[in-house]
Amino acid sequence: MVNRREFMWGAATGAGAMMVMSAEMVQAVAAEPTMSLNVIYPNHEGARFDLSYYRSSHIPLATKVMGATSVMLIEGVPNGTAAAPFAMIAHFQFASADALKAALVNPAMADVRADVAKFTDIKPTVMLGKSQ
Repeated sequence: MVNRREFMWGAATGAGAMMVMSAEMVQAVAAEPTMSLNVIYPNHEGARFDLSYYRSSHIPLATKVMGATSVMLIEGVPNGTAAAPFAMIAHFQFASADALKAALVNPAMADVRADVAKFTDIKPTVMLGKSQ
């Protein structure tokens, strides 16, 4: 018989994150799609990623400059002996497509991009998204 507690812990640690939504949350999400900017840092052998600087300096700067409504950070964790495929994923949410567009054209984004070298040598991938 499967031990549910161990199974859920293993799934949560192996997958990185898990979310449970109520019916009310599903309705609210479906009614109001939001836009997102997702910054994905692929992990590689010898990668440098200063998590402390990232959390204390870079994320507050990026959130302020972009005017994001929220940010979720997903730190990659090893799965057994396998390294995490991603060092970090930052999921910035915006109230609308216009809010995201304004963030992307903000001249201060040059400061955000220049700050990346202070915490990592990983070239991030950026993906725009729409959450329903």
